[in-house]
Amino acid sequence: MPVDALSLEWMGTWLLMTAAMMWPLLVPVVDRVSRAVRPRWRPALTSVVVIVATTLWFAVGFAGALAAQVAGVPSGSVGWQLAFIAAAAIAWRSARRNRLLARCAKLPPIPPAGLRGVRGAARVGYVSWTRCALLCGPLMLATVVGHNPLVMIAASASVWWEAWHPRARRDRVPLALILVAGLGAIAGGVLSS
Repeated sequence: MPVDALSLEWMGTWLLMTAAMMWPLLVPVVDRVSRAVRPRWRPALTSVVVIVATTLWFAVGFAGALAAQVAGVPSGSVGWQLAFIAAAAIAWRSARRNRLLARCAKLPPIPPAGLRGVRGAARVGYVSWTRCALLCGPLMLATVVGHNPLVMIAASASVWWEAWHPRARRDRVPLALILVAGLGAIAGGVLSS
């Protein structure tokens, strides 16, 4: 059965997975915004950051699911998952990716309140999402056709390791976890057949 991007079940599952995998990466950003704004504006401006990043992830996942649906990719497709996991492994040591990650790690200043604060928080949400998309875009797209727990856990661990360890690009742990995600996709395919 092909992926159904228009079903409420797919949309709800994708949003839940996005929250579980990507919101932990937003914690330092939300904390920084929280410290930079006036106390009365904290709930609104930190919410804007999370809403912008989540909306962008939803749009990427929805586009990927629509592409899979149009192409007739079946739910749980091991080929789809492995293609995006392979893309993540190939991109992992890319010098261009590393330069972009360094540039995206620099958050824009945020005004402390008002409409300017909302626009600033939206920019921070966008920049944070951009960095996150560079870290884990292919791994997130691997899960568009199915939510294999082994793939999600290994992909999340890889991304979190790379995001939170300053020398992660010098060690092989994220790459090893990406490979574990690939093995998880294969195991999931074997178990479901």
